[in-house]
Amino acid sequence: MKKENQLLKQLEQIEVPKPALQQARLLAVKRRQKEKRRRKYTIRSGLVVALFFISFTTSIRLSPQMAEAAAKIPLLAPFVEMITYDKGLEDILANNYVEDIVVEIESNGKKFIITSVVADESGLLLAYRFENDEPMKRQVDFTEVKLMQDGEALPTGVTMYFNNVENETIFENRMDFIFDEKLKLNGNDFELVVQLNDKSKTIFTLPFTLSKQVAHSKKYVLNEQLLIDGQEIYVNSLQISPLRAEVNFTIPETNTKRILDFDLRLVDETSEEWGTIKNGASGYGSIRSGTYTSFMQSNYFREPKSLTLIVENVTALEKGRDYIEVDFSKKQVLHVPEELDLTLEIPSETSIYAIYPLATAAHNKSLVSALIDAHGQEWSSIQSTSKVDESKESESTYLFEKGFANPVKMYIEHYPLFLNGSAEVELPIR
Repeated sequence: MKKENQLLKQLEQIEVPKPALQQARLLAVKRRQKEKRRRKYTIRSGLVVALFFISFTTSIRLSPQMAEAAAKIPLLAPFVEMITYDKGLEDILANNYVEDIVVEIESNGKKFIITSVVADESGLLLAYRFENDEPMKRQVDFTEVKLMQDGEALPTGVTMYFNNVENETIFENRMDFIFDEKLKLNGNDFELVVQLNDKSKTIFTLPFTLSKQVAHSKKYVLNEQLLIDGQEIYVNSLQISPLRAEVNFTIPETNTKRILDFDLRLVDETSEEWGTIKNGASGYGSIRSGTYTSFMQSNYFREPKSLTLIVENVTALEKGRDYIEVDFSKKQVLHVPEELDLTLEIPSETSIYAIYPLATAAHNKSLVSALIDAHGQEWSSIQSTSKVDESKESESTYLFEKGFANPVKMYIEHYPLFLNGSAEVELPIR
């Protein structure tokens, strides 16, 4: 272990070579292409706030030259996948907007190490390293994660990612804290608190201080009304920070259709594009509630002459025909809109199995995420499992906790019925 720590310290002192970013991106793209060739993949998500569990079943195979380049890039080990999905992170690395903060604590034969941090007004991205004194038999379970200032937990959401760690003693990954929009930071001193679900209920408390000035977000007030196939969408504002761009929308109740989803692109004068976040938290709020903020890849470090926001591929269902009705106690499907191609089964009193079409096999999105019971109480799905093959159909199962009153309504969250047309908003570049 001493030898390994010495090597890590030596690597931290190596400067980042300019060609390395391109090599790392190529590496991640190749890995992604390899994964796409698989005919089937399974996604398991425990839907608790913004917590995502991602298990990696294949290891990255590097040539000695590529391994050397990868090792020289701060955050590359935890973030090699994100470089493929997120052009903003690539810009962060290229512009050295990364804090190499090494803070570690050891307890009960386990060690937690903060290795790097990226912070802005929208959130904080933290890379960490976890070490165990013996091979791990199962996934490490973090029962509580808090980001603190002045002894108080900050109002944040957190997205966490986990490796397949069976029989390993070490793993590296990241935590993505998303700040409440009204949060004002009080200085650069923070504290990370992590509790494990082990026998000892181990708690790690790691204080750290940012040395870099937190970059101020670029804010655009838009107040643009868009009309797509007779349905209105209001684009209120755009905020661009190093970690992400945030677009805030309002969906009027006067629409005859309930908008389910849409795609976003930012395009500059050279036709370079930045899309939505694909491998992490996608936003907050909900389109169904009428107010929604979508996360996009950031172009914060660019200086475009023009920038256009494109809203396209809008999916929607007629209001009143946008839900299914189920009685779990009787294992009966009571209502399905006739225009929807759905196969539904009720395997138990707390689960529903669905087969439904997708726009593409790569866009596997949940059919439902919650139910509203007979008393009007909303229950979120506690677990979902889905399988997709080349037929562009999703086979999904959604599990709920016991206790809800039947019958229930389940509003459709995603379905590939598209509105005609798209819309654009020109940003007032200063």
